[in-house]
Amino acid sequence: MFVIRDPSAWAQETFGESELGDKRRRSRLVRVAGDVARHAGSSLLKACDGDEAAAEGLYRLLRNEAVEPSAIAEGGFRASVRRAAGCGLLLAVEDTTSLLYRHSVASELGATTNNPKAVGRGYHVHSVLLLDGESGATVGLIDQQRWVRDEKSYGKSNARTKRRYEEKESFKWQRAGEAQRSRLGAELSGRTISICDREADVAEYLSWQQEVGGRYVVRAAQDRRLVGCTTRLWETLEHSAVLGEHEVEVPQRGGRAARCAKVTLRTQAVELSCPRGLKRSAGMRCQALLVREESAPAGVDGLEWLLLTSEPVRTRDEALAVLWMYGRRWRIEEFHKAWKSGTRVEELRPRSSENLERGVVILAFVAIRLLQLQELVYPPTGRGGASPEPELAEHSCEALLTRTEWTVLYLAITKKKPPRKAPSAQWAYRSIARLGGWMDTQRTGRPGWQAIWSGLFRLAERVETHLLALELYKICDQ
Repeated sequence: MFVIRDPSAWAQETFGESELGDKRRRSRLVRVAGDVARHAGSSLLKACDGDEAAAEGLYRLLRNEAVEPSAIAEGGFRASVRRAAGCGLLLAVEDTTSLLYRHSVASELGATTNNPKAVGRGYHVHSVLLLDGESGATVGLIDQQRWVRDEKSYGKSNARTKRRYEEKESFKWQRAGEAQRSRLGAELSGRTISICDREADVAEYLSWQQEVGGRYVVRAAQDRRLVGCTTRLWETLEHSAVLGEHEVEVPQRGGRAARCAKVTLRTQAVELSCPRGLKRSAGMRCQALLVREESAPAGVDGLEWLLLTSEPVRTRDEALAVLWMYGRRWRIEEFHKAWKSGTRVEELRPRSSENLERGVVILAFVAIRLLQLQELVYPPTGRGGASPEPELAEHSCEALLTRTEWTVLYLAITKKKPPRKAPSAQWAYRSIARLGGWMDTQRTGRPGWQAIWSGLFRLAERVETHLLALELYKICDQ
C-alpha cells in the first residue's frame, strides 16, 4: 500500500519537493495540502479549521501569480515516480472527464458539451493514473492535462479533419504518453503498460506507441482493415479459435445491476492497415483479444471488448492477464468520483480561473489519497483474482488501526466495552463503513468508497476528541 495516514506527512511526501521558486511557497503549499487532506470534502476555507493564519496562507497561495499550477502538479508527479520505483509492472490508466462551474469565474472557461444552451462552463481534463501491475494498488498521478475547448470549432467537423494531428484533441493520448515516458525514464517506462478506452483507438497514437516501443492495451473502436486479409478486424476475430472461457464481474453502474458475465476469449495476431494520411511504410502489428459474452440475460446488453495490445496473448493465462489489466481501467473512474464527490472540486469558488486551477490541482492529489485510504481498508483484487475478504477475516485490525483507533471504533459501533484481543481486519472494514453511514441496503456485503472515506474521517474526529478528553482529564486531575 502507498498511503500515508497522517495528512501532514502525506502533504510533505507529495509536495515537499515542489519547485515553486521560494521555499516559503513550498512550505505554504505543504501546509495547505495537509489541511485540505485532513478535511477532504469541506470547503478550502473550512479546511483551515478557524485558523486565521492558515486561511491567510491559503489565500496567498491560490492568488499568487508566481505559483504555476503546473509546478504544483510536477511536485506530485515526482512523488508518484518515487513510489513507482518500488513496483515491478506498472499500469498507466488514462481517461478524460470535465469539470463544470456555474459561478462568476465560469465566463473565463469553456463549454464542456456540444449544446450551446448548456448551463455552466469548465475544463476538460485528461488524467493518467499509475497502478501497481500486480496488486492493482493506486501509486499516484503521473500526468494531467487541462484545457478549455475552443467553441468556434463546434459544428466544423470538416475543418477539424484538415488540422494537423498535433492540433487535434485526440493528440492528448500521445502528449500524455510522451510526458509519462519523460517523467518515468527508460527503465520504468519499459515496465509500464498504458490502459486506454475506445477513444484512444487513433491510428496516429497506435503508430506512435509502436515507434517508441511502448506497451499498451487499447479497446478497439474502429473495425479496421487488415493487411493481407479480405475480412476486417471484428470478423477476423469472430472466426478465430476459442482460447477459453472466463467469468467477469460486471460492477453496478447507474441503473445496471452488478452481475457475473461468462465470456469467451478469442485471440489473433493482426496487422492493422494504416490510413492513407498516416506516413508509415508498413501496417501496425499487434495482438487482438476478443472478449464476448455469448449468452447475456434477456434485456441486458452482452459484454464485448475487442482489445488491441502489445502484450502476448498466445495462451489462456496470457489472455487473462491482459483482460485483468484492462479491467483496472474502472479505477480511473473511481478517481473521477473521488475528485468530484470526495473533494467536491466542482464547488470551488475562487475569483479567477488561475486561482481555480491551483485549487483544482491540489484537490486532484487529495483525491488520489482518498483512493489509497480506501485501499488501506479494503485492498484491491490483484492479478490472482482472489477476493481480499478471506485475508481480512484472518488478520487483526491492528494491521490497519492503532489500538486507540479500533477501541474508539468499537465503542462507537457496539456501545460496549472493547475486548482485550483486537477484532479482525474484516470487522474494522465493515465497522468503518457503518460509521460512514453504510447500511448494506443492496445486500452486496461490500461498502462503497464514500462510506469508507466518511467513516475514516469520522473515526479520526472521534479519536481526536478522545485524546483531547484524556488531556483535559489529566489537567483537571492535577
